[in-house]
Amino acid sequence: MNSTKNETIGLLVIMKAKSGKEQDVKNFLLDGLELVNQEPQTVSWFAFQVDSKTFGIYDTFQVEEGRQAHLQGEVAKALLANAGDLLEDFNADTDIQAIDVLASNHKSGLQNKGLLVIMKSKETKTADVENFLNAGKQLVSDEPKTVSWYALKIDATTYAIFDTFGDDSGRDAHLTGKVAAALMENAPVLLEGFQASAIQKIDIIASK
Repeated sequence: MNSTKNETIGLLVIMKAKSGKEQDVKNFLLDGLELVNQEPQTVSWFAFQVDSKTFGIYDTFQVEEGRQAHLQGEVAKALLANAGDLLEDFNADTDIQAIDVLASNHKSGLQNKGLLVIMKSKETKTADVENFLNAGKQLVSDEPKTVSWYALKIDATTYAIFDTFGDDSGRDAHLTGKVAAALMENAPVLLEGFQASAIQKIDIIASK
């Protein structure tokens, strides 16, 4: 992992396992790593677990050609082939979200824990939110235990932060650090109805 990766676009997929299929979904995601390692244009790929039934994939690309190659590749084919058996109400048209990577910061290290924060900008504050997220990239540079940090744009007013850590101590240090403090301080001005519960702790199942 290094700070020179040129990641401009990505995909965010959130999925819910059918009852009794949780381990099967986890195994599917673990198997996905081998497939995605064969995709040269997929720059980063993370499979993660939010809670006992909720899982996700976040991946990044330099160019649209790479994203389309992934969407037509073996991982996507396997996801669509198995969704009916493994997942609750999965809709590829809405649950596979194309995103823009606004900013990213990388360091070397294991990635076992993470955070996913999805936030809604007030309609007149989108530029301010994007400026805030770009400023966050510099703040996390001073956090030695924050391994990967991404600021994402999901749609015109929806943004997200996705970040990874080696262990709980790194995640806890981030949550008590400058970025988290700035987020909570600025949220009432910039964001619609933001609550601390939007900061979701996740486990990283596999990563490229």
